[in-house]
Amino acid sequence: MYFRRTIACFVIAALTLGPVAAVADVLAVPGDLRVRHDIELLNDTGAMNITATAWPIAWGEISTALSSVDKRELTSSQAAAFDRLSAQSHDSLEADFLTVDLRVSAGENPRFIRSFENTPRDELEIAAKLSWVGERFTVNLQGTVVDDPFDGDEIRPDGTFVGVALGNWVLTAGWQERWWGPGRDGSLILGTNHRPAPGITLQRNNSAPFETPWLSWMGPWTLTTFMQQLDDSRAVNDALLFGVRGSIRPLKGLEIGLSRTAQWCGDDRPCSLSTFGDLLAGRDNRGVNVDPEDEPGNQLGGIDIRWSLPKNIPVAAYMQWIGEDGRGGGGGVGSWMRQLGVEFYGNLGGLSHRTHIEVTDSMCREGGFGFSDKKPNCSYEHPIYANGYRYRGKSMGHGMDGDGLSYSIGTTLVQSAGHVWNVSLRHMELNREGSPQPGHTISPNALDLTDVQVSYQRDTAIGRFSIAAGHAEIDDPLSNVSTSDSSFFIRWQSR
Repeated sequence: MYFRRTIACFVIAALTLGPVAAVADVLAVPGDLRVRHDIELLNDTGAMNITATAWPIAWGEISTALSSVDKRELTSSQAAAFDRLSAQSHDSLEADFLTVDLRVSAGENPRFIRSFENTPRDELEIAAKLSWVGERFTVNLQGTVVDDPFDGDEIRPDGTFVGVALGNWVLTAGWQERWWGPGRDGSLILGTNHRPAPGITLQRNNSAPFETPWLSWMGPWTLTTFMQQLDDSRAVNDALLFGVRGSIRPLKGLEIGLSRTAQWCGDDRPCSLSTFGDLLAGRDNRGVNVDPEDEPGNQLGGIDIRWSLPKNIPVAAYMQWIGEDGRGGGGGVGSWMRQLGVEFYGNLGGLSHRTHIEVTDSMCREGGFGFSDKKPNCSYEHPIYANGYRYRGKSMGHGMDGDGLSYSIGTTLVQSAGHVWNVSLRHMELNREGSPQPGHTISPNALDLTDVQVSYQRDTAIGRFSIAAGHAEIDDPLSNVSTSDSSFFIRWQSR
């Protein structure tokens, strides 16, 4: 309760501040495949140069980058992406304007392991959003009613937040989704597989480079930090989740991100400033650099890199390495989970496409860079925070949870009018080694999953329609039993 009161105090303080720089609506949230496609196309071809591996992204950032683009030098596919982003940023940034957005989705067997694509979490969802953007702050009120929800919450505030601009920073409080890293099928540290928890966030609004010669080499840079309360039923109730991420683009086409998250505090756990200081300093490995009873928390941290090849070669490669706490012999980051991917982009007839191949290993591996021994039952687990790195029954990292191996391939196709096709195929070896894990969010024992999904999105005069169909094959190597499952959804959104 104390953390909820803290959020309320931040909201009141934000609304009573004096005049500051205008707040954009503020944020392009993760999940919109077309917005991501358009940003990456303009970034990868050199038309723009903004940080784009940490979502949400400020619409003000996108609008500023678009204003410096010379449209006369763009190809037809670049120009179409430019026009779509310009129109959407204009609508999002329109000040002193009240908007209402409605969304209805219905389906069967929603995709349980979510990717970047915004797909329904439950079979029937009805949502309404009321947004207002002013010169100093923005208010985004959103509520969703769910029939027969997976986690028991029939009414959800997900997506609700208020925000205020503080110079080139935006302070927000509410329930916000995040996606950290360049992956498309999942993020090893923070994705949208789980529902958002209530929290406070401070985020740089515009990634303009430093002017001083000492730091200008970093290029465009951004920084985000947050504190959330994990308010579900847990072994340690009311635990907090802290996160911080910074991204830089020292060269056009090259983006480097550093991410760190930590569960700490909660019932019967130390919550002082000195405890938080120990957490920041990495003094949190029991029996190594802190006494067991004083261990501040459960940490993840690592690096990701995305590089778009130069000389107009339409290929981008990326990686994400995320470590679990420290290695047994000391306080350094170790026990690595790993992800590698490559993207190909270009045109197919009148369609702009982006195709990816991605491999993710969510089992801990020892060694300086994770090339040594396997360490089962390590990733997303912790002896004190026994629910692990999970929230409301879902992994907060990669959707396949710990000890998984995933191979995925997918293509996003965008027509010049903005209609979007997306096709994805993936094979996952879930919870593949080690002793049974009752807390694993997919299965306590090993499973093999192969699934395919095709989705289509079309804008019309009465709103945006999305439809998708998928099929999954599930093999249980212990019982040698195979099952299959089909999925479907249709969604309408007013704008």
